[in-house]
Formats: sequence, C-alpha cells, structure tokens
Amino acid sequence: MKDVCVAFKAHMGWVNAVPVLVNGRAMAPLPARRVNLVETDAREVREPYYVAGGWHGLAQVPRPKDPQSVIDRGRKAQIASATRALKDFRAGLAAEGGGWTRAVVLTTRGIVHDTLEEVLGSHAHIHVAEGEAIRDATRQALRRLKIRCVHQDEKSVWGEAAARRKQNDTELDAFVKSLKPATGKWAKEERVIALAAWLHRR
Repeated sequence: MKDVCVAFKAHMGWVNAVPVLVNGRAMAPLPARRVNLVETDAREVREPYYVAGGWHGLAQVPRPKDPQSVIDRGRKAQIASATRALKDFRAGLAAEGGGWTRAVVLTTRGIVHDTLEEVLGSHAHIHVAEGEAIRDATRQALRRLKIRCVHQDEKSVWGEAAARRKQNDTELDAFVKSLKPATGKWAKEERVIALAAWLHRR
C-alpha cells in the first residue's frame, strides 16, 4: 500500500481534497476530490453561524432566542458528519491502494472575534466563522480517525514550496502545471492544495 498525504481546503459544508503519494522529493498527485462533510440540507448543521446570526442568504431574519445553542448543536453535528465522510474517504483511498496516515488543513488569515456578539455582528464575520467551523470539524474528524494533522497557512504555501524546491515562481508554476493527475483537471486551487500536501508529506 502506498503512503499518501492529503491536504484539504474548506468550503461551505465540504472540502477540496488533494491526495499526494509520498515519494521522496517528487510529487505524484492523485485526482482532486470534493468531499461533502455535511450531507444534509438542515441549515443549523450546514451553516450554524448564519442561522444563529439571523441570516438566510443575504436576507436578515429574526435571530433564534439562544444563538449559542444553535451553534453548539450545529458544530457537534458537523463533526459527526465529517467523521463519517472522511472515514468513507479513507476507505476509498485504501481501495485504490493508498495508505492515508497524515493530513494538512489549509488555514486562512481571517480574524475570528473573541465574543459571539462580535462574530454575529456582521455577515463578513459570520462567513469567516463558518469557514473556521468546517476546518475545525475536519481537524476533529481526523483526530477521531487517528490521522496526524498539521496546519498550513494557505498564502504561505507557494513561497515555502519554491524555497524547498529551490525554484523561482516561474519555474514552480511550470512544474505544477506539468503535473497531470490520472483523471480530471486541476484548477489553481488544487495546485496550491497539492503543494501543501507535498510540503508535509513526511
């Protein structure tokens, strides 16, 4: 079974996952996959902070009486759902001959405020909190599955990879564009995720 490192970028209710075969300095990526961590349309689970803050899309609606309870229930359900989803994802990798023991969760530089009222005070703050909730659900699920997890600042990936490979931006860009997964195509996002997995392959 081939050793695999998987890096994840969080989205609303799902993660973009790119597995990379661990093989010395070389990078051998597998196709990127969308992994749905929240397989329900229940808004309290899919977007607990928006519900708690009284938002439905871009429209403001009455807040629930106990916003914290909404968030607590939603995040607990997110973690349980993410654990099931990543367990299935691991089984799929194993069926393809991949042994998954390490993971990378990409982080952002958005500010998560200290108090709930600060978080719920604006649509933008809530959006940041929702992203962090999915990242946390991913981390908690990985811990439950006993998969070692590290964090990587998304904006630092390119520079760290260029330094590690001793390449300038143009050379690194050409290298990454030359990588061709067996099936499917890569967007720019997948290239960065793959580099993050490669950086933490050991």
